[in-house]
Formats: sequence, structure tokens, C-alpha cells
Amino acid sequence: MGHTWLHILLLFSSVISGYARVPITPTVIMQPDWPLIYRGEIVTLQCKIQGGGGAQWMYEWRPTRLNTSREYVRTIEYDGGKFSCRGRSSNGTTDWSDVLILTVYQLSVSPSWLSPGESVTLSCEVEHLPAGTRFFWYKAVPKLSGRYYSYELLPGSSNGTDENFYIVHGQTNTAGYVCEVGTGEPKYRDPSFVWSADPHPAASLSVSPDRLQHFSFDAVSLSCEGNSAEWRVRIVTEKGGLSDCSSWGNMNGSTCTLKLYWYGSGVYWCESGSGEFSNAVNITDQYYDGPILVSPVYPVAEGDPVTLSCRDKQQKLLSKVFFYHNDKLLHNDSREELKISAVSKSHEGFYKCQHSGKESPQSWMVVRALSSPATSSFPVMWIVGPVIGVVLIILLLLLWRYRRSRDLWCIRMKQSEGSGQNSDPNHGVSQTESHVYSSPLQVAGESTDVTYSLIQLNNVQNEKKRRPHEPEDGTVYSEVKTGAAE
Repeated sequence: MGHTWLHILLLFSSVISGYARVPITPTVIMQPDWPLIYRGEIVTLQCKIQGGGGAQWMYEWRPTRLNTSREYVRTIEYDGGKFSCRGRSSNGTTDWSDVLILTVYQLSVSPSWLSPGESVTLSCEVEHLPAGTRFFWYKAVPKLSGRYYSYELLPGSSNGTDENFYIVHGQTNTAGYVCEVGTGEPKYRDPSFVWSADPHPAASLSVSPDRLQHFSFDAVSLSCEGNSAEWRVRIVTEKGGLSDCSSWGNMNGSTCTLKLYWYGSGVYWCESGSGEFSNAVNITDQYYDGPILVSPVYPVAEGDPVTLSCRDKQQKLLSKVFFYHNDKLLHNDSREELKISAVSKSHEGFYKCQHSGKESPQSWMVVRALSSPATSSFPVMWIVGPVIGVVLIILLLLLWRYRRSRDLWCIRMKQSEGSGQNSDPNHGVSQTESHVYSSPLQVAGESTDVTYSLIQLNNVQNEKKRRPHEPEDGTVYSEVKTGAAE
């Protein structure tokens, strides 16, 4: 009797404390119900308990980073993972649900900064790719009515591709791209961008003051120019966030004016109402107590001179400065400016300066080749191709004329040798005479068919001592009969 009361007491205490097992298994439901989730998208998870009656449930989630006791969980997923839940009420605790595996994918672009005409590789990166997954590729088109983009399918992508990569050939301007998996229906998300530093007539961005590095709280103007009446200035911050000028400063017509703060560093560019992207500018905010590097905003052509300098917050040109290229000290002695008389592709890279032990941020200097094979070879072939074709035709005609002349000459030589062997060796003629006779001969009493004979009289040098003529081997004699021709 005592043991029975003890058992009842323990059961009652476990129910009160919520540790009694309830024979129910919840289910994790995800919205949107997509097999793959793009990195950074918001998903909603629900811990659904069937047959729970009217019990008031508290929820527990795995992984514990969800840190909530609610039935619904909204989460921004960057890495994916395995999710499960269970419920707890006054009646006890359910089992853990089956694990929901959330697979996250993202688009990477290589290179992120391009030279005009370069190929760009888009890669849809998925850790655990489900079998039969197809990939759809889109190009982003700016829509100035909102912060969104519309999307255009890239060539060859209407039915999807088996490969998780796509190559864009001959890219010249800044552009944004998106990859989709599954149904291929485009869903809004921030594109992944490839940037070009080269301005072009349709859309270009200029910076004032004309430099890449600025001090915190400096006023900076970004102006858009091109074939459009509507513009917006966009930025991708160092942390990867996409934003508009309106979030950072004031957009007035085609000019964005803002003051940089410690989070103002990033890549800036213009987008037009006609769907054009401008060149991109990588602006760096110096929020530490140090100098800034003054370097070219736009790409520098090979062979052009370049001067880099180092300035303080009062824009004073500093002396006794050390300059670095790709973190390598360029000179052992300090100087006021770094002058390059004629830049080459080897000068491309990151530069920074150091003054009194304090360093500037680093900025990338782009060197543009004078002639790009991707752009120059096509028109050159249009010129060189026909010229080569004409030359080949002339050479073939000359070769045909040469072979024809050689064959005729060989035929004549053989005929001359044959007639020389059948001529009278004792017949002497003048050195200056050479005759060829061709006459019809008819044999009496035979057929009236005409036979032609070629006779050539060659010049013979009289010798003081003539050897008796002896028939040569292989000589063939024929008896020629003459008769009156009918």
C-alpha cells in the first residue's frame, strides 16, 4: 500500500512539473514550402501538434539558437540546418518531431570586378544538392518605382540547366544576376552583382571630391549622367547589405548627397529609369585617426602617368610618407608623393600610405589595357580575312599557270628526244640551222590512213675525229615505203 501511494505521488509530481510523456509527435511545417531556400531569405517554421486537444502548449526548438517558446518561428537563414520541436503542457511533454532539413543555396559571381569584355561565371552553390535539381538564370533590371528589380531569363535558361553554373561572355558593364532552383519562377531577392569601373555613355557615376577615400562626416556628392531622366544611387555595404541613397542621404534629381559614417564604406553605382547600370565606385570611409590615400577614381590607361599622395583631415599634403602596393613596401625611403611615369598591368592592385605610424585604408587601382583582344580581334579579322583570301586565290592561279607551262615544256622535250633518236646521224647541217618538219607518209598498197612523223634537225658540231657509228641498244628500225598519195 505504501509503494502504491509513492508511485502515485511521483506520477503526480511529474505531471505538475511537466515531465510526463504525452504520446504525441509534432510536425515541423515550413513556409514557404520550397525544397531549397536562398541564403538570407525569411522562412516561417510551425510546430504543429495534432490531437493536442485544448491544451496550452509551450514549444521547445532545436537548434537552441531559435530561442523561443512560440509555435511559429520566423528566421533568416544563412547556413540552413536541421530543425525539430516538441510541446510541453500541463499534461506532459511530447516526443521530438522528425527533423526538417533546410538546404540553403546562394549565387556567387566571379570575378566581382571585371575588365570590359571579360567572361563572368555565375555559380549557384548548394551543399547538399537534391537529385534532378534544375537551375534557372536571370538578369536583374532596375525598377525605380521601388527598391526592387524585374528579371529577364538569360539565353538558354528557359528550361533550366543541369549544371549549377552559367557563363556570361563579353560582359562590359555593371550588372546584377539571380539564380533560381526548382520551378524556375523568379522570387524577389537582392541580386549578386558584378561591377565595372569603366564609365560608359548610357550611364556614368562621378564622385566629388574626386577620390575614393573620405573622412567620416565628410560631405560627398555622387552624380549620375546618361540617357535617362530618372536615376537612383545604390550601395552594397562592406557587410553585404543593399540600400538606396535615400537611406543614407538626400537624392535630388540625378545627384545623391550624403555624409559618410563608419558604416558608409561600400560600392556605389547609378541605376537609370531605362534599366541601365553605371560604372561602380568603391568608396572607403576613414573613421580612424589616420590619413587617407588620394588615388584615381576611374581606371588608368596603360602608359599614362599616375601620382598618389597622402593627406590628413585638413587636406594637407603629407610628406615623409611610405607607400605600399599589395601590402608590400615600395621604397625604403619616405617621400611626399608616389609618381609612376607610365603605368602597366603590373601596377594594378591595392595601395595604401603610412605616415607617422598611422595607415590609410587601401584602395584598388585599375589599369586598363590599351587594346583588348576580346574587342579588337573581331574588326581586325574583317579586314585581314578578305586580304588573305585574295592573296591565296592569286597564289593558286600562279601555281596553276606554272604547272601548266611545265607540263607543256616536258611534252615538247620528250618529243624532241624521240625525234632526235630516229634522225640520220651522218647528216650534217649548219650550226645555225634547226628545223622541225612534219609531213604525211603513206605506204604503197596499204591503207590510206595518214601517219604523221615529227622530224627535227639538230645542229651538230663537226668533230675532227668521228667515231664509227654503231647502233645503240634499243634502237628500232622501220622501213618506210613511198608511194603516190591519192
